[in-house]
Amino acid sequence: MSQKKEKIEYCPAGHSSKDFAYSDHKNYIHPDGRCSLCTKENFILEFKTWFSGNANIDKIIQESQINNKYNKLHWIPYDNFQNIEHIEDGGHGSLYSAKLENGIKEDWNFIKQVWKYNLIGEKFALKEVKDPGYNITEFLKVIKTVNDYKFVKYYGISKNPSTQNYIFVMDLFDGGLRNHLIKTSWDLVWKTKIDILLSIAWGLERLHEKNFIHCDLHSGNILINDLYSSDLRIDLDSCKLENDLVLNANNDKLYGLISYIPPEVLRGNKFTREGDIYSFGGIMYEIVTAQQPFADQAHDTYLMIDICNGVRPKVPNFMLNWIPEWYLNLMYRCWSDDPSQRPTAIELSFLFFDISEKFHRNLVDNNVIRQLKIADENQKNTSKSQKQEFFELFLYSSKLHPQSYYISRYIHTLHGLHDLLEEIKSGKSSDPNLLLKSNKSSTSNVYTHDIDEETATQSKQKNVIL
Repeated sequence: MSQKKEKIEYCPAGHSSKDFAYSDHKNYIHPDGRCSLCTKENFILEFKTWFSGNANIDKIIQESQINNKYNKLHWIPYDNFQNIEHIEDGGHGSLYSAKLENGIKEDWNFIKQVWKYNLIGEKFALKEVKDPGYNITEFLKVIKTVNDYKFVKYYGISKNPSTQNYIFVMDLFDGGLRNHLIKTSWDLVWKTKIDILLSIAWGLERLHEKNFIHCDLHSGNILINDLYSSDLRIDLDSCKLENDLVLNANNDKLYGLISYIPPEVLRGNKFTREGDIYSFGGIMYEIVTAQQPFADQAHDTYLMIDICNGVRPKVPNFMLNWIPEWYLNLMYRCWSDDPSQRPTAIELSFLFFDISEKFHRNLVDNNVIRQLKIADENQKNTSKSQKQEFFELFLYSSKLHPQSYYISRYIHTLHGLHDLLEEIKSGKSSDPNLLLKSNKSSTSNVYTHDIDEETATQSKQKNVIL
Protein backbone atom coordinates (compact mmCIF):
# COMPACT_ATOMS: atom_id res chain seq x y z
CA MET A 1 0.00 0.00 0.00
CA SER A 2 1.54 3.29 -1.09
CA GLN A 3 2.01 6.09 1.45
CA LYS A 4 0.24 9.37 0.88
CA LYS A 5 2.74 11.89 -0.40
CA GLU A 6 3.25 14.93 1.83
CA LYS A 7 2.05 18.12 0.19
CA ILE A 8 4.81 20.67 -0.06
CA GLU A 9 3.89 24.35 0.37
CA TYR A 10 5.90 27.28 -0.97
CA CYS A 11 5.90 30.95 0.00
CA PRO A 12 6.40 33.76 -2.58
CA ALA A 13 10.07 34.00 -1.54
CA GLY A 14 10.56 30.40 -2.61
CA HIS A 15 10.83 28.82 0.84
CA SER A 16 9.51 25.26 1.10
CA SER A 17 7.63 23.58 3.93
CA LYS A 18 10.12 20.71 3.76
CA ASP A 19 12.99 23.06 4.65
CA PHE A 20 14.10 23.39 8.26
CA ALA A 21 13.58 26.86 9.71
CA TYR A 22 15.15 25.86 13.04
CA SER A 23 17.23 22.85 14.05
CA ASP A 24 14.19 21.05 15.49
CA HIS A 25 11.33 22.58 13.45
CA LYS A 26 10.46 22.42 9.78
CA ASN A 27 9.42 25.59 8.02
CA TYR A 28 5.81 26.49 8.74
CA ILE A 29 3.92 28.11 5.86
CA HIS A 30 0.30 29.24 6.24
CA PRO A 31 -2.07 30.72 3.64
CA ASP A 32 -2.64 33.73 5.90
CA GLY A 33 0.91 34.91 5.10
CA ARG A 34 3.09 33.28 7.75
CA CYS A 35 6.40 31.62 6.90
CA SER A 36 8.99 30.78 9.55
CA LEU A 37 11.92 31.36 7.22
CA CYS A 38 10.51 34.71 6.02
CA THR A 39 10.15 35.75 9.67
CA LYS A 40 13.73 34.72 10.46
CA GLU A 41 15.11 36.54 7.40
CA ASN A 42 13.27 39.76 8.28
CA PHE A 43 14.56 39.63 11.86
CA ILE A 44 18.08 39.34 10.40
CA LEU A 45 17.45 42.26 8.01
CA GLU A 46 16.56 44.44 11.01
CA PHE A 47 19.66 43.63 13.05
CA LYS A 48 21.29 46.82 11.76
CA THR A 49 18.30 48.99 12.70
CA TRP A 50 18.76 48.74 16.47
CA PHE A 51 21.65 48.74 18.95
CA SER A 52 21.42 48.07 22.68
CA GLY A 53 24.72 49.77 23.44
CA ASN A 54 26.39 46.45 24.21
CA ALA A 55 27.59 44.12 21.44
CA ASN A 56 27.32 41.03 23.67
CA ILE A 57 23.69 41.79 24.47
CA ASP A 58 22.98 42.34 20.76
CA LYS A 59 24.55 38.98 19.91
CA ILE A 60 22.44 37.06 22.45
CA ILE A 61 19.20 38.68 21.25
CA GLN A 62 20.09 38.04 17.60
CA GLU A 63 21.01 34.41 18.26
CA SER A 64 17.67 33.85 20.01
CA GLN A 65 15.79 35.27 17.02
CA ILE A 66 17.74 33.09 14.58
CA ASN A 67 17.71 29.84 16.56
CA ASN A 68 14.53 29.79 18.67
CA LYS A 69 11.08 29.26 17.19
CA TYR A 70 9.08 30.20 20.28
CA ASN A 71 11.26 31.85 22.94
CA LYS A 72 12.79 34.75 21.09
CA LEU A 73 14.27 37.70 22.94
CA HIS A 74 13.66 41.22 21.65
CA TRP A 75 15.20 44.67 21.86
CA ILE A 76 12.20 46.73 22.97
CA PRO A 77 12.43 50.53 22.57
CA TYR A 78 11.75 52.42 25.81
CA ASP A 79 9.13 54.62 24.13
CA ASN A 80 7.02 51.48 23.66
CA PHE A 81 6.19 51.60 27.40
CA GLN A 82 3.20 53.56 28.66
CA ASN A 83 1.77 54.17 32.17
CA ILE A 84 4.98 53.18 33.98
CA GLU A 85 4.36 52.67 37.72
CA HIS A 86 6.84 51.78 40.46
CA ILE A 87 6.07 48.52 42.29
CA GLU A 88 9.02 47.88 44.60
CA ASP A 89 12.79 47.96 45.00
CA GLY A 90 14.81 44.75 45.06
CA GLY A 91 18.39 43.60 45.43
CA HIS A 92 19.57 44.31 41.88
CA GLY A 93 17.30 47.26 41.10
CA SER A 94 13.68 48.38 40.88
CA LEU A 95 10.51 46.77 39.56
CA TYR A 96 7.84 48.65 37.60
CA SER A 97 4.66 47.83 35.70
CA ALA A 98 3.94 49.26 32.25
CA LYS A 99 1.69 48.82 29.25
CA LEU A 100 3.41 47.70 26.06
CA GLU A 101 1.73 50.07 23.61
CA ASN A 102 2.82 48.52 20.29
CA GLY A 103 3.35 44.93 21.39
CA ILE A 104 6.18 42.64 20.26
CA LYS A 105 7.03 41.44 16.75
CA GLU A 106 5.84 37.88 16.23
CA ASP A 107 5.60 36.97 12.51
CA TRP A 108 6.40 38.54 9.16
CA ASN A 109 3.40 38.54 6.81
CA PHE A 110 4.60 37.81 3.28
CA ILE A 111 1.24 38.84 1.78
CA LYS A 112 0.94 42.27 3.42
CA GLN A 113 4.73 42.70 3.76
CA VAL A 114 4.34 43.88 7.37
CA TRP A 115 5.03 42.55 10.84
CA LYS A 116 2.29 40.95 12.91
CA TYR A 117 2.57 42.18 16.51
CA ASN A 118 1.59 40.22 19.60
CA LEU A 119 0.63 41.35 23.15
CA ILE A 120 -0.41 44.86 22.05
CA GLY A 121 -1.53 46.91 25.04
CA GLU A 122 -0.69 44.16 27.56
CA LYS A 123 0.82 44.96 30.97
CA PHE A 124 4.31 43.74 31.78
CA ALA A 125 6.81 43.99 34.60
CA LEU A 126 9.96 46.04 33.97
CA LYS A 127 13.00 45.15 36.07
CA GLU A 128 15.50 48.02 35.92
CA VAL A 129 19.01 46.82 36.83
CA LYS A 130 20.80 49.32 39.09
CA ASP A 131 23.46 47.00 40.49
CA PRO A 132 26.73 47.71 38.60
CA GLY A 133 28.03 44.26 39.55
CA TYR A 134 25.14 42.40 37.94
CA ASN A 135 26.14 40.43 34.83
CA ILE A 136 23.34 41.16 32.34
CA THR A 137 24.78 39.12 29.47
CA GLU A 138 25.16 36.02 31.66
CA PHE A 139 21.55 36.32 32.76
CA LEU A 140 20.36 36.68 29.15
CA LYS A 141 22.18 33.44 28.37
CA VAL A 142 20.30 31.77 31.24
CA ILE A 143 16.84 32.82 30.09
CA LYS A 144 17.71 31.98 26.50
CA THR A 145 18.60 28.44 27.62
CA VAL A 146 16.07 27.81 30.40
CA ASN A 147 12.67 28.35 28.84
CA ASP A 148 10.46 25.99 30.85
CA TYR A 149 6.94 27.09 31.77
CA LYS A 150 7.82 26.79 35.47
CA PHE A 151 9.96 29.93 35.26
CA VAL A 152 9.13 33.60 34.82
CA LYS A 153 8.98 34.41 31.10
CA TYR A 154 11.26 37.18 29.86
CA TYR A 155 10.46 38.84 26.53
CA GLY A 156 13.50 40.99 26.02
CA ILE A 157 15.48 43.97 27.17
CA SER A 158 15.27 47.76 26.96
CA LYS A 159 17.16 50.75 28.31
CA ASN A 160 16.07 53.69 30.41
CA PRO A 161 17.32 56.77 28.49
CA SER A 162 17.44 58.86 31.67
CA THR A 163 19.52 56.49 33.80
CA GLN A 164 21.14 54.41 31.02
CA ASN A 165 20.21 51.33 33.05
CA TYR A 166 19.13 48.19 31.22
CA ILE A 167 15.60 46.90 31.78
CA PHE A 168 14.33 43.34 31.58
CA VAL A 169 10.78 42.97 30.25
CA MET A 170 8.94 40.07 31.89
CA ASP A 171 5.52 38.72 32.84
CA LEU A 172 3.67 40.70 35.52
CA PHE A 173 2.37 38.85 38.59
CA ASP A 174 0.21 39.88 41.55
CA GLY A 175 3.20 39.47 43.86
CA GLY A 176 5.56 37.02 45.52
CA LEU A 177 4.70 33.88 47.44
CA ARG A 178 5.39 35.75 50.69
CA ASN A 179 2.63 38.27 50.03
CA HIS A 180 0.30 35.45 48.98
CA LEU A 181 0.92 33.66 52.28
CA ILE A 182 0.18 36.85 54.22
CA LYS A 183 -3.25 37.00 52.58
CA THR A 184 -4.15 33.29 52.70
CA SER A 185 -2.14 31.53 55.42
CA TRP A 186 -5.01 30.63 57.76
CA ASP A 187 -7.27 29.33 54.96
CA LEU A 188 -4.52 27.51 53.06
CA VAL A 189 -5.36 23.78 53.12
CA TRP A 190 -2.80 21.03 52.73
CA LYS A 191 -3.89 20.16 49.19
CA THR A 192 -2.94 23.69 48.08
CA LYS A 193 0.29 23.69 50.11
CA ILE A 194 1.37 20.45 48.41
CA ASP A 195 0.56 21.84 44.94
CA ILE A 196 2.65 24.95 45.64
CA LEU A 197 5.60 22.87 46.83
CA LEU A 198 5.24 20.54 43.83
CA SER A 199 5.45 23.47 41.39
CA ILE A 200 8.63 24.75 43.06
CA ALA A 201 10.20 21.27 43.23
CA TRP A 202 9.42 20.72 39.53
CA GLY A 203 11.13 24.02 38.72
CA LEU A 204 14.25 23.02 40.65
CA GLU A 205 14.28 19.63 38.94
CA ARG A 206 14.18 21.31 35.50
CA LEU A 207 17.01 23.67 36.49
CA HIS A 208 19.22 20.94 37.86
CA GLU A 209 18.61 18.76 34.79
CA LYS A 210 20.13 21.56 32.69
CA ASN A 211 23.04 21.93 35.18
CA PHE A 212 21.86 25.30 36.49
CA ILE A 213 21.79 26.32 40.16
CA HIS A 214 19.26 28.89 41.36
CA CYS A 215 21.52 30.32 44.12
CA ASP A 216 18.85 32.62 45.64
CA LEU A 217 15.64 30.63 46.16
CA HIS A 218 13.21 32.23 48.61
CA SER A 219 9.56 33.24 48.80
CA GLY A 220 10.20 36.66 47.24
CA ASN A 221 11.62 35.04 44.10
CA ILE A 222 8.56 32.84 43.58
CA LEU A 223 5.93 34.89 41.77
CA ILE A 224 2.26 34.05 41.94
CA ASN A 225 -1.20 35.19 40.84
CA ASP A 226 -3.58 35.32 43.79
CA LEU A 227 -6.57 33.70 42.06
CA TYR A 228 -4.60 30.53 41.33
CA SER A 229 -2.25 29.44 44.11
CA SER A 230 -0.60 26.79 41.95
CA ASP A 231 -0.04 29.28 39.09
CA LEU A 232 3.42 30.28 40.18
CA ARG A 233 6.72 30.88 38.45
CA ILE A 234 10.30 30.93 39.75
CA ASP A 235 12.36 34.01 38.93
CA LEU A 236 15.90 33.18 37.82
CA ASP A 237 17.74 36.48 38.18
CA SER A 238 20.53 34.94 40.28
CA CYS A 239 20.68 31.59 38.45
CA LYS A 240 24.12 30.33 37.39
CA LEU A 241 25.47 27.48 35.29
CA GLU A 242 27.01 24.90 37.62
CA ASN A 243 30.37 24.94 35.82
CA ASP A 244 30.55 28.75 36.04
CA LEU A 245 30.18 28.55 39.82
CA VAL A 246 33.24 26.28 39.92
CA LEU A 247 35.30 28.50 37.63
CA ASN A 248 34.28 31.82 39.21
CA ALA A 249 34.21 30.80 42.87
CA ASN A 250 34.54 33.79 45.18
CA ASN A 251 34.93 32.60 48.76
CA ASP A 252 34.73 36.05 50.29
CA LYS A 253 31.30 37.33 49.18
CA LEU A 254 27.95 35.92 48.15
CA TYR A 255 24.51 37.23 47.20
CA GLY A 256 21.16 36.33 48.75
CA LEU A 257 19.32 36.15 52.09
CA ILE A 258 21.25 34.92 55.12
CA SER A 259 18.16 33.09 56.40
CA TYR A 260 17.90 30.93 53.24
CA ILE A 261 21.60 30.36 52.49
CA PRO A 262 23.05 26.93 53.41
CA PRO A 263 25.81 26.75 56.02
CA GLU A 264 28.48 25.50 53.62
CA VAL A 265 27.96 28.59 51.43
CA LEU A 266 27.98 30.91 54.46
CA ARG A 267 31.35 29.38 55.34
CA GLY A 268 32.67 30.31 51.89
CA ASN A 269 32.09 27.23 49.70
CA LYS A 270 30.47 27.46 46.27
CA PHE A 271 26.71 27.16 45.82
CA THR A 272 25.52 23.74 44.63
CA ARG A 273 22.22 22.07 43.75
CA GLU A 274 22.22 20.74 47.34
CA GLY A 275 22.28 24.39 48.42
CA ASP A 276 19.06 25.01 46.48
CA ILE A 277 17.47 22.16 48.45
CA TYR A 278 18.46 23.84 51.72
CA SER A 279 16.69 27.00 50.50
CA PHE A 280 13.65 24.87 49.60
CA GLY A 281 13.53 23.84 53.27
CA GLY A 282 13.08 27.51 54.17
CA ILE A 283 10.07 27.70 51.84
CA MET A 284 8.61 24.54 53.42
CA TYR A 285 8.94 26.26 56.80
CA GLU A 286 7.32 29.47 55.62
CA ILE A 287 4.35 27.68 54.04
CA VAL A 288 3.41 25.87 57.27
CA THR A 289 4.21 28.57 59.84
CA ALA A 290 3.40 31.77 57.87
CA GLN A 291 6.71 33.10 59.23
CA GLN A 292 9.91 33.89 57.41
CA PRO A 293 12.95 32.04 58.76
CA PHE A 294 14.72 33.88 61.60
CA ALA A 295 12.33 36.86 61.37
CA ASP A 296 12.93 37.70 65.03
CA GLN A 297 16.73 38.02 64.75
CA ALA A 298 19.25 40.39 63.26
CA HIS A 299 20.58 39.02 59.98
CA ASP A 300 24.24 39.46 60.74
CA THR A 301 27.45 37.50 61.16
CA TYR A 302 26.25 36.12 64.50
CA LEU A 303 23.24 34.51 62.80
CA MET A 304 25.56 33.07 60.14
CA ILE A 305 27.67 31.50 62.90
CA ASP A 306 24.52 30.10 64.53
CA ILE A 307 23.39 28.52 61.25
CA CYS A 308 26.83 27.00 60.71
CA ASN A 309 26.60 25.58 64.25
CA GLY A 310 23.30 23.83 63.44
CA VAL A 311 20.66 26.36 64.54
CA ARG A 312 17.48 26.17 62.45
CA PRO A 313 14.12 28.01 62.64
CA LYS A 314 11.72 26.54 65.21
CA VAL A 315 8.11 25.56 64.59
CA PRO A 316 5.87 26.92 67.40
CA ASN A 317 4.64 24.11 69.66
CA PHE A 318 0.95 24.90 69.20
CA MET A 319 1.29 24.34 65.42
CA LEU A 320 2.78 20.85 65.67
CA ASN A 321 -0.54 19.00 65.38
CA TRP A 322 -1.27 20.97 62.18
CA ILE A 323 1.84 19.53 60.52
CA PRO A 324 2.45 15.81 59.84
CA GLU A 325 5.63 14.39 61.32
CA TRP A 326 6.89 13.19 57.91
CA TYR A 327 6.71 16.78 56.63
CA LEU A 328 8.80 18.12 59.52
CA ASN A 329 11.35 15.32 59.03
CA LEU A 330 11.61 16.16 55.32
CA MET A 331 12.02 19.87 56.06
CA TYR A 332 14.84 19.23 58.53
CA ARG A 333 16.42 16.83 56.03
CA CYS A 334 16.52 19.70 53.53
CA TRP A 335 18.27 21.70 56.25
CA SER A 336 20.88 19.04 57.00
CA ASP A 337 24.35 20.43 57.65
CA ASP A 338 25.64 17.59 55.47
CA PRO A 339 24.65 18.41 51.86
CA SER A 340 24.79 14.72 50.88
CA GLN A 341 21.96 13.97 53.33
CA ARG A 342 19.54 16.38 51.66
CA PRO A 343 16.92 15.04 49.23
CA THR A 344 17.34 15.75 45.53
CA ALA A 345 14.96 17.88 43.47
CA ILE A 346 13.84 14.70 41.67
CA GLU A 347 13.03 13.05 45.01
CA LEU A 348 11.01 16.08 46.14
CA SER A 349 9.16 16.26 42.82
CA PHE A 350 8.27 12.57 42.94
CA LEU A 351 7.08 12.77 46.56
CA PHE A 352 4.89 15.86 46.15
CA PHE A 353 3.54 14.67 42.79
CA ASP A 354 2.52 11.36 44.33
CA ILE A 355 0.76 13.12 47.21
CA SER A 356 -0.93 15.61 44.87
CA GLU A 357 -2.21 12.79 42.66
CA LYS A 358 -3.68 10.98 45.66
CA PHE A 359 -5.35 14.20 46.80
CA HIS A 360 -6.90 14.77 43.39
CA ARG A 361 -8.09 11.14 43.25
CA ASN A 362 -9.44 11.49 46.80
CA LEU A 363 -7.60 8.40 48.09
CA VAL A 364 -8.45 8.98 51.76
CA ASP A 365 -7.34 5.48 52.74
CA ASN A 366 -3.73 6.45 52.00
CA ASN A 367 -1.75 7.01 55.22
CA VAL A 368 -0.04 10.22 54.06
CA ILE A 369 -3.30 11.75 52.80
CA ARG A 370 -5.04 10.72 56.01
CA GLN A 371 -2.37 12.53 58.04
CA LEU A 372 -2.78 15.68 55.96
CA LYS A 373 -6.58 15.65 56.29
CA ILE A 374 -6.26 15.16 60.04
CA ALA A 375 -3.83 18.10 60.15
CA ASP A 376 -6.38 20.25 58.27
CA GLU A 377 -9.09 19.23 60.73
CA ASN A 378 -6.82 19.93 63.71
CA GLN A 379 -6.19 23.45 62.47
CA LYS A 380 -9.85 24.00 61.64
CA ASN A 381 -10.96 22.81 65.10
CA THR A 382 -8.23 24.58 67.03
CA SER A 383 -9.17 26.24 70.27
CA LYS A 384 -10.00 29.91 70.41
CA SER A 385 -6.88 30.61 72.46
CA GLN A 386 -4.61 28.80 69.98
CA LYS A 387 -6.23 30.60 67.07
CA GLN A 388 -5.59 33.87 68.88
CA GLU A 389 -2.00 32.77 69.47
CA PHE A 390 -1.59 32.10 65.74
CA PHE A 391 -2.87 35.52 64.75
CA GLU A 392 -0.74 37.21 67.41
CA LEU A 393 2.28 35.30 66.10
CA PHE A 394 1.34 36.17 62.53
CA LEU A 395 0.95 39.83 63.48
CA TYR A 396 4.32 39.68 65.24
CA SER A 397 5.94 38.04 62.21
CA SER A 398 4.88 41.02 60.11
CA LYS A 399 6.86 43.18 62.55
CA LEU A 400 10.28 41.99 61.59
CA HIS A 401 13.35 42.51 63.69
CA PRO A 402 14.64 45.88 62.45
CA GLN A 403 17.93 44.31 61.41
CA SER A 404 16.47 41.30 59.66
CA TYR A 405 16.49 41.68 55.92
CA TYR A 406 14.48 39.92 53.21
CA ILE A 407 15.77 41.69 50.13
CA SER A 408 18.69 39.85 48.51
CA ARG A 409 22.03 41.60 49.05
CA TYR A 410 25.78 41.05 49.02
CA ILE A 411 27.06 39.27 52.14
CA HIS A 412 30.58 38.68 53.47
CA THR A 413 31.19 34.96 54.04
CA LEU A 414 32.83 33.67 57.21
CA HIS A 415 35.85 32.81 55.07
CA GLY A 416 36.07 36.43 53.95
CA LEU A 417 35.71 37.66 57.55
CA HIS A 418 38.10 35.13 59.07
CA ASP A 419 40.70 37.68 60.15
CA LEU A 420 38.04 40.07 61.50
CA LEU A 421 35.85 37.68 63.49
CA GLU A 422 37.51 38.23 66.86
CA GLU A 423 37.49 42.01 66.37
CA ILE A 424 33.79 41.90 65.43
CA LYS A 425 33.01 39.86 68.56
CA SER A 426 34.95 42.24 70.80
CA GLY A 427 33.34 45.30 69.24
CA LYS A 428 36.61 46.66 67.86
CA SER A 429 35.30 46.29 64.30
CA SER A 430 31.75 46.79 63.05
CA ASP A 431 29.95 43.86 61.48
CA PRO A 432 29.77 44.45 57.70
CA ASN A 433 26.80 42.06 57.51
CA LEU A 434 24.74 44.03 60.04
CA LEU A 435 22.41 46.62 58.57
CA LEU A 436 22.43 49.57 60.92
CA LYS A 437 19.19 51.08 59.68
CA SER A 438 15.71 49.60 59.52
CA ASN A 439 14.89 48.34 56.06
CA LYS A 440 11.50 47.67 54.60
CA SER A 441 11.21 44.31 52.88
CA SER A 442 10.10 44.23 49.29
CA THR A 443 8.25 40.97 49.80
CA SER A 444 6.03 41.71 52.79
CA ASN A 445 4.39 44.42 54.79
CA VAL A 446 6.92 45.44 57.44
CA TYR A 447 6.52 47.60 60.52
CA THR A 448 9.75 48.43 62.29
CA HIS A 449 10.15 48.92 66.01
CA ASP A 450 13.01 50.22 68.11
CA ILE A 451 15.76 47.77 68.82
CA ASP A 452 16.61 47.63 72.51
CA GLU A 453 19.97 48.71 73.82
CA GLU A 454 21.02 45.18 74.69
CA THR A 455 20.44 43.97 71.10
CA ALA A 456 22.07 47.06 69.62
CA THR A 457 25.25 46.52 71.62
CA GLN A 458 25.31 42.75 71.46
CA SER A 459 28.77 41.28 71.91
CA LYS A 460 28.00 37.58 72.21
CA GLN A 461 31.02 35.32 72.09
CA LYS A 462 30.36 32.39 69.72
CA ASN A 463 32.52 29.62 68.38
CA VAL A 464 32.26 29.11 64.64
CA ILE A 465 32.76 25.89 62.71
CA LEU A 466 34.86 26.80 59.68
